Amino acid sequence: MTPDLLPTAGVLRAEALKALSVRTWWALAIPVALLAVMVNLFGGLFSSAVAGVGDGLPGILLASLAYALSLTTVFAALHGVVLATSEFRHRTVSTTYLLAGRVPTLLAKSAVAAGVGAAYALLAIVLGLLAGLLGQGAAPLPSVGGILALSGIGILVSALWAVLGVALGTLVVNQAGAVVALLVYVLAVENLVSLILRSGTEEGSAPTAVARLTSFLPANAGDVALYDLPAQELGGRFASSIVEGLAGVAGPPPAWGALLVLVVWAGAGVAVAWVVGGRRDVT
Repeated sequence: MTPDLLPTAGVLRAEALKALSVRTWWALAIPVALLAVMVNLFGGLFSSAVAGVGDGLPGILLASLAYALSLTTVFAALHGVVLATSEFRHRTVSTTYLLAGRVPTLLAKSAVAAGVGAAYALLAIVLGLLAGLLGQGAAPLPSVGGILALSGIGILVSALWAVLGVALGTLVVNQAGAVVALLVYVLAVENLVSLILRSGTEEGSAPTAVARLTSFLPANAGDVALYDLPAQELGGRFASSIVEGLAGVAGPPPAWGALLVLVVWAGAGVAVAWVVGGRRDVT
């Protein structure tokens, strides 16, 4: 990548100011906070209820935290979509492209969105842990290493989904259309595709090559990465089956493999947005 395609500090600062000067970022942070508290409070209470079973299943709180982070990624992607489409909506994109350039603008928006997505994940982690610890009382706690590892994965997954949101918003410049497309895909289309891909796998048999493709869909890849560690805490040698159930996939890869898949999706999304956005007439 040539230096003139990289965003300068001024372009990054301008995009950060645009993102933080409107209420979208904190409006989306509110449901992130509420969901993190509710999900993990329930997780803590459930962990407390089964405190007498085995070692107390400390992985339950990790699982609820992973679920809250999975929900957080949707809001991170929504912020990325809004950040990318807002200038088309307010007809300021021509001026921005003229002053900063199309590619530097795309990369700067991606970087800023990734930062906001990471902040959403951090908010969900802090509030989720507080709510979960409050709910579970004296039940066994997850290991500090497990919490830190899951936190790092959650922050990365949320940041990558924010970048995917920017890519989608650059491709579908209509804000309402991009938001609807994102929600329909995440909440319905990918689940339907996963169901179709897994339909040929018989119960108890090894997943087919087609069924294994479910782990390579973007939302599923993020969920596999998030649920891998809690599943190991909960199920040990049955961890893969637990991830399959939680993420709705077949034959999931390890967390690092799922993260790599999501990195590829984010990179491919930015690359396509680069090509399409570079050719779009914005006059």
